[in-house]
Amino acid sequence: MARGILLSLPLLYFTLCISRFFSVATAQSPENDQCKPRANLPDVGECIVESADDLSVDDSPAILETFQRCSSNSVIRFLPTNYTVHTPISLIGLQNVHVLFYGNFLLPDSISQVQSAINSTQNPPSTYATPWIYIQGSDVTIEGSTQFEYGRFYGFGEQWWHSGTRTLRPQLATFNVTNGFLSNLKVIKPIAWGWNLPGQNIRVENHFVDAKPENATRDDTQSFPFNTDGFNVSGQNITIDGYQGDNGDDCVSVINGARDVVAQNGFCGFSSHGLSIGSLGRNGAEHTVQNILFKNWTMEGAVYGARFKSWTGGRGLAQNITWEDITLVNVSTGIFVTQNYYDQDKGPRPDNTNQTSTNIRTFTFKNIVGSLGTNWTDGSCISNPCWNYVPGLDEPKAVILDLYPGTASDISLQEINIHPFNQASQPANVLCDPAALAPKEQEVLGFQCANGPFQAAVVGARSSSSTCRSGNHISLFGLGTLVAASVCSLVLLF
Repeated sequence: MARGILLSLPLLYFTLCISRFFSVATAQSPENDQCKPRANLPDVGECIVESADDLSVDDSPAILETFQRCSSNSVIRFLPTNYTVHTPISLIGLQNVHVLFYGNFLLPDSISQVQSAINSTQNPPSTYATPWIYIQGSDVTIEGSTQFEYGRFYGFGEQWWHSGTRTLRPQLATFNVTNGFLSNLKVIKPIAWGWNLPGQNIRVENHFVDAKPENATRDDTQSFPFNTDGFNVSGQNITIDGYQGDNGDDCVSVINGARDVVAQNGFCGFSSHGLSIGSLGRNGAEHTVQNILFKNWTMEGAVYGARFKSWTGGRGLAQNITWEDITLVNVSTGIFVTQNYYDQDKGPRPDNTNQTSTNIRTFTFKNIVGSLGTNWTDGSCISNPCWNYVPGLDEPKAVILDLYPGTASDISLQEINIHPFNQASQPANVLCDPAALAPKEQEVLGFQCANGPFQAAVVGARSSSSTCRSGNHISLFGLGTLVAASVCSLVLLF
């Protein structure tokens, strides 16, 4: 029997769009309105992907066949059952496709099988790894089930964590789409990195990640879920709205090429490595990131709350970045900025022979409050010194500014209230070298740059070059969509 079935359901897509028309979306351009009329949507309805319902049978061929046959102007439905994806898949050339992901994907539960397959796949690699699932096209929606037990991607990652296997690990998925929408997707025990977003005009809603080992704490080096990022974002005009995750690395990592990104309304648990920019500038690369907003997050047990990381000797520019309304619960470092990162397990910090750095311009940290924990690192510390060590780091810190002299301008901390563990009335300590500050930077910094307790200071007038800030987002009502645009690039069309 054919593994994909075509049913007549002409009003399905219209009904789905009507249900979303009255919901509020944010930070997307009008072009990314998933419920705009689709003139080419056929009357023939939807393609159903059937499962073999046999864990020993690979459903990847059936999935590929259905996507190839229904690659444009279609609705593709996964049934509420398990689909074995034992082979990496590439779903490319999609146009005007709405995927109802109401089943579950199961990757192989064999480490050697995954390693062999990922070593031979032709899927395009991402920044950190090769994805098991590669999706490419335009106007693509993947709508996960609202039932918690479906819409899942099972990675069976715990066996990788327990054994300490960190070679030939795949990224779960790359969503390289123009005008895309992801909702209600659940990532369960990923091997390592989750979703890679290199496309443009993409919105993500209600994302869930479970990368927490069942038999270990955040401080245990054995069974630690290394590199379990939730999202790696390198695209343009991306919004992540709604995130619930227990991670062993960044919940959201914004990397080279990213522009106009909003990540908001999330919770990061277990031992997240933060809401992060970077890393940037490895091996002297020239990298750029601009117009990024992280807003309304709770970080519980994280190594970092807000983080920026660039490598020693990097080049390029990170500009107009805001972390705002962040609640910290027992984190290691509340605010962390380094322009001097290096691989500690490969020896001492290399000389910055070119005397270059990824420049920083207009960073805002606003209303970041809460408590530090008792450990300044976590179970990912398996080298000596630890990968996250900086000189003077001997306890959890409220703020660490590890700057390259003269290359960071217009950094401002406002409404910061971070206290040590079980000492709510006491300010936590900071690490900051005033000699590394750019001229007049202390006037806008918002605290006294000196090692010791955090001391707030009046924020002076910021430079004229900082009139474009990611905190300044303007909301516009369009057709069923609330659009937030950076004031730097706002164009109104009526």
